[in-house]
Parts: sequence; C-alpha cells; structure tokens
Amino acid sequence: MKFSMLAVPGSAPGGFISGVDSKGETAFSINDYKGKFLVIVFYHGDWECQEYLQAFSDLQEKFRSVKAEVVGCSIDSSKGHLVWMKTDKSDGGFGGKLQIALWTDTSGSLSDQFDLYDKEENQCLDGVVIIDDAGVVRHAMTTSLECADTATNTFELVNMLKKYKVDAKDVKKSSSKTSSSLPSSSSSGREVSPVKISREELEKDWDVSEDPELIKVLNMAKMLGRAQPPKVQTYAKNPLFNLLPLAIRRLSNPRAPVKCCTASLFRNLAGFGPNGDISKNQKLQLENLMKKVMGVAYMPEDLTGKFTSLSSLNQREQTKFFDTTLMDLTGDSYMKEPNSVKDTEGKGVFVNNYSNFVLWVNCEDQLRLVSVAKGQDLKYVLLRLQKAVARIEEALKMVFSTKSCQQRGFTTANGGFSHSRREVYGTGFETTFTMELLGFGRAGRDEMEKASRELNIKMEKNRNGLNTFTVVLRQGPDDTEQEIVTKSVEAVDTLGKMDKELQSRLGVKLTL
Repeated sequence: MKFSMLAVPGSAPGGFISGVDSKGETAFSINDYKGKFLVIVFYHGDWECQEYLQAFSDLQEKFRSVKAEVVGCSIDSSKGHLVWMKTDKSDGGFGGKLQIALWTDTSGSLSDQFDLYDKEENQCLDGVVIIDDAGVVRHAMTTSLECADTATNTFELVNMLKKYKVDAKDVKKSSSKTSSSLPSSSSSGREVSPVKISREELEKDWDVSEDPELIKVLNMAKMLGRAQPPKVQTYAKNPLFNLLPLAIRRLSNPRAPVKCCTASLFRNLAGFGPNGDISKNQKLQLENLMKKVMGVAYMPEDLTGKFTSLSSLNQREQTKFFDTTLMDLTGDSYMKEPNSVKDTEGKGVFVNNYSNFVLWVNCEDQLRLVSVAKGQDLKYVLLRLQKAVARIEEALKMVFSTKSCQQRGFTTANGGFSHSRREVYGTGFETTFTMELLGFGRAGRDEMEKASRELNIKMEKNRNGLNTFTVVLRQGPDDTEQEIVTKSVEAVDTLGKMDKELQSRLGVKLTL
C-alpha cells in the first residue's frame, strides 16, 4: 500500500519548480509564499482540465482577499502551459485570461509527495493541497465534486484553517532536510504524523464501559446486525456540448465515399420554456434576441452572415430562398413548396457568408444549429459547430447580463438538453451523411432494411437522386457526442463496403 511521503500537518517541501504566469516562464518556490496561504491545484493534463482550472481562476481575487494564492500544477512543460493559456477559449484554452500560475512537475516529484502522482499513467491526479502561511501542509485531498464546488469548498476550507492554527511544536522539523530534499520518511515509506497524542490523557476519567445507556445502545446495535451505510451526497451535473476542439481533432473522418456531412444541435433557451411551443410574443422576443446574438459584435468573421425573418418573405421570395444547394444539403429545401411553412411570424433563419452554417429560430425547437460541408471532412463540420455553440452561449451571457433574467444558456432536464427531436436524446446532437449507394439502389428495400438493422442506422432515399441516401445513426439514451460520431463513422464505412459487395454481386457498372 502506498502512503503520502508528507505527514499532515507537516513542513512543506522546499526547492524550486519551473512554471509560467501572466508574465511568462519563471521559477517558483513554496518558500516564496510564506506569510500567506498557498493552494496547489494538481490536475491530470493541459487541454483536458479547462473547466477545473477556470473555476479556481474565477475565485483567485477572493483567495487573494484573504491572503491566499492559487497555482495549478501538472506534468506538462512550461512551454505547453504557455500555449494553452494563450489559446482562444473556443479552442479549449483561456484566451490569455487565466488568473493563476501553472507549475511544471515533469517527473512527478512534487505531486508524489502528496500521493497525487500516478506513475503508470505518468500524470498528476486531480487534487488540492493547502499550505498555510507558516509553510505547514494543512490539507491534501482528491475529490469527486464538480469543478465549481471544489473551488468554492477549497475557499471555505482556507478560511476555516485560518481560524484553527497548528502549534509549532506539533510540526516535526527534519534536521537533515535541505532546501531541495524530500521530507524524511520511515522505513515503511510513510512519515509518522508529528502530532503527539497521549492515549492515557485522552482516556483519563472516561471509563464508561458500565454506563447503562451505553450498554442499551450497544445491545440495540447488535440486534440491528450492521450499521446503515452513510448517505452519499450527489450533485447534478450541468450538461455540456462535450466535444472540445482537441477531442474533435482526435476523431476519424469516414473513409467511405460521402457526398455531404451534416452535424446538428437542437436547443431551447432557459427562460423561454423546454420546447418550441411558446407564445407568439415569446417567439418575437426570441427572434429579436437571436438577431442581436448573431450580429458582428458577438460572432467571429467565419460565422457572420444574414438573418432572414420568414414572415418578411412572400411566396416567390420564399421559393427562391429555399431553392439553393445549401438547403438541399441541410435537408430543408422542401420549404420552397407553397404552404410548406405556416405561422411564419417569429420564425427566422440565419445563414453565414460562407454558406456552411445555418441557425433556425422557432422551427420545431427554439433553436437548431446546423453545420454542413460537401465531402468526407466531418471534423471540419464539427469544429465549426463547436465554435458556433460556444460563441452563442457567450453572447447570450453578455446580452442577458444587461437584462433582468434569472437564467442563462440552454434549457436542461434530467441531466440533458431539452428538445423535441425524436430519437435524439439528452445530447440534442445528430450527425447526418449523404451517400451515393448504387448497390443498394439496385438491390431494393429488403437489403436496405437488413443493413439498417445490422448497423443500427436509418437509411432513406433522397428525393433528388435515385441512388442517393441519407444515413443517420439510431442513438442510444446514454450515447455521448463522441460515441455518436464514432459509431456513425464506423457505420458509414461498413455501409460503403456493403454497397461495393452489392455492386459486384448485381453487376452494377459505375458510369461517369
């Protein structure tokens, strides 16, 4: 069994450690923080713990107000820390606004002293260490709390530890310790806690073995057989679009021939209800709100474009607006037909200048975000969708900050996003592929249904092409965004192989 090399309470290790702060690369020492509390936030790696460190960064000023400083620490290099800190938030960084320094514990020598280093994975474990103003380690822990709760509880714990000082005589000083050495340890690998407690003193005048009330309680405990397990406090997790740029870049694009890739998000705004069934007045409010959100003041250059209110279009203009290649790709070209769109007041659509991103307002759900591209580059489509939803959320917070609104962001329920899309669960996320499948076009419906069952997908023939099909994964309730993408790509690649086999078996010749 592995134990911490430092006792708590015990003297903090000395020496220097490299890292970065807002000014650049520099060297740090725990001794430099004597006179104030130091909170070391260990985390398992850059690019994967943005929310965790952001929670502490947001509270840095509160920590400083009580004479405490927060730093982060992982095995990542100082240059890696610096790049991460300067990277834009939409790409998984901090946009140069991280308020805490980041230390580099490449070998794990510091984190290992607090039992917060995993040698097999070669990474720090997520945990918090608190060192007081006298250089005494007062607290070391890991936790399963949410990021914001961990930061808040750490701040409260610092205030509590400030009230309860440790007597200097209780902290064992190691005579052989130098400024760069580790604390001394026993032969078992664990330093014995320096706090001395006399058992005789504690138990003096405490002989209650014959107390009748105690005997009654003990007898009752024996009758019960075993104690009830303690109640575990659970915290509701706020759902997120859990595909950050780094995770997207690690995914694979389909290898089978694909004519078009589409990724969609279905959302409703907090404060407007859980679905698109809202009043006429709310629809108009929401339309005006999204016109402002999608303006050049909030959106980057590649997401700027034009918002069109459907109520402003006559039938001729509506037919022309929806009779485009983009609407064919998104599957919305049917709206060009007369009377296909009813109750247009409050409904609108935003199209960016590059014609590869569409935002629908008050159609089915309050919002539908669609990113699309011809060809197989699904990752390019997902990166655009991730940037769009991140910027829209940021813009909503900025717009709402000037209004009287108790809630911000998207409506959630049961740990997922609220929406009206059938067979799409809490993620509110769906990927769609358009494929030309000559073999299935010749084989007929039986082969289509067989492939759909085997691959757990939905296949539908497109109106505009005899052998063109729309392919969508049948999701499971517990599927994450990453699992949806991975399963979809695997299904598309397998479907492409099955189509080639059908072409070979049925003698289909490819004509150009």
